[in-house]
Order: sequence, then structure tokens, then C-alpha cells
Amino acid sequence: MLTFLTAQQMIDEAKKVADTVDVEKVKALRRSSALVLDVREPNEWQEGHLEGAVAIPRGVLEMKISDEESDHQRPIVTYCASGGRAALAAATLRQMGYIAAFASKAGFDDLQAAGLPCNKLD
Repeated sequence: MLTFLTAQQMIDEAKKVADTVDVEKVKALRRSSALVLDVREPNEWQEGHLEGAVAIPRGVLEMKISDEESDHQRPIVTYCASGGRAALAAATLRQMGYIAAFASKAGFDDLQAAGLPCNKLD
């Protein structure tokens, strides 16, 4: 029998697969040369993003990640607007063999408010 999940249930399951990290851990991962991956949509990226981040929207992650990162050992931290897409993306990366994929609990606005350098259009 098929089991159907809501979006929130899928996010909750993803958080069990990939570690979610707080702002301080995101900062530490950035300092350690982790790939910072913005999984929001292109229009969100254009409005502002973390400095040094790479944009791969959640909807095309599986097809585009190997173009950006072939090292399955390199730490990757994903972020989005509120944490849901970041968790789904990090879980997907883990399933694809990226063993050090993490999801930011904080969304872009919170990361910016915490002092992470951003490219933001006003």
C-alpha cells in the first residue's frame, strides 16, 4: 500500500536523513571551505544571497550538483528561505553519496541578520 506524505512530513523525514545546523555551524562550515549551496529559486537568488554561495534551485539539484561538485567528501551546507527546501536538498545530497551534506535551520534573512556576508539588492 502506498503511503502519502504532506510536504511538512517530507521535510521532517529529510531532517532525519541530513543533519540540520544552526547559524554558528553555518559560519564554521563557510570558514572550512564548505560549498555553500543556495537552493532557492532564481528570483530569490537575484534579490540577495550569501557571498560565495552557489545557486542550484532545489528542483534541479539532482541534475546540476555534479557540475558544481564532484568531491563526495567535501562538506556542503544548503540554505533556502526558511529551512524546508534546505533540508530536502541536504537529504537528497546524502542519498546521492555526498556524505557531509548539512541543512541550515536558518533561512537567508536570518543568516543575513546573523552577520554572514551577503550580496543583497535593495
